[in-house]
Amino acid sequence: MVSSHSLPKVLSAIADAKSLLIFQSIAPGFVEGDVLLKKTNLSRKQYYSRISAIMDAGLVTRKNKKYCLTSLGKIVYGLQTITQNALNNYWKLRAIDSFDGVSEREQEQVIENLIGDENLRELLTKKCSDIATSSVIEGSSCIHQQAEQRNHGNLMLVEDEPDVLFAFKSILTSEGYNVDTFTDSFEALKHFINLNRPYYDLVILDIRMHGMNGIQLYQKLKRIDGDVRVIFATALDAAEELVSIIPDLNSVHIIRKPIAAKDFINLVKKAVTYVPMKVTND
Repeated sequence: MVSSHSLPKVLSAIADAKSLLIFQSIAPGFVEGDVLLKKTNLSRKQYYSRISAIMDAGLVTRKNKKYCLTSLGKIVYGLQTITQNALNNYWKLRAIDSFDGVSEREQEQVIENLIGDENLRELLTKKCSDIATSSVIEGSSCIHQQAEQRNHGNLMLVEDEPDVLFAFKSILTSEGYNVDTFTDSFEALKHFINLNRPYYDLVILDIRMHGMNGIQLYQKLKRIDGDVRVIFATALDAAEELVSIIPDLNSVHIIRKPIAAKDFINLVKKAVTYVPMKVTND
């Protein structure tokens, strides 16, 4: 599955004037929903439809009942600001286009004289046609490659006890799963981020680990990919405590160590929608 946060989705989320107004109103800082609703003069249904689309596109998040831009949102807002500045200079840009028959040096001089904004000057003088073309090709190739690589049956296993890690991996690979293992939670997080796309059908986390523990790692993974499936492995009888801390969890998401291989596999299969063909030695 390729990431749902695509350029068409981002542009569509702020395509109409009211959606753009909501987005721009959130940019200065934390804003309450009632303020946005009043400012846009939309019905509640119209407002919630738009704010949901903006959040779904990854541009806005909600913290302490207030809305703010995500990192992606801040970048898009900056680019939108540049675009608006370009529109404010529309006639000057048309004038520059009228000099398309002159030498490159003369055109740069025209740009220098007409355009005061440094960002716009840089974009206009940069030989961006080749860059833009290659970016589109590379982006398309990347999406295709991600789609090709997104084979089901991929699991991440994070466990700081090497013996337990080896045992769990052996059980999972014998059932046909592809397993990436980590004894360091920070390395696991770095790897997860660098994938830059949904990849794992399930992440299995030990709770008690040095440095960043399993619960802390879980929280970071969920912030990155809200759809990631996670189950915890623990030697403690901590099921009730975990469920109280993480309401999304239930008994299916918790493995009590030690656990028999058959029970372990059954829990994994319940936690994922895809079950690979079992590997045999025939």
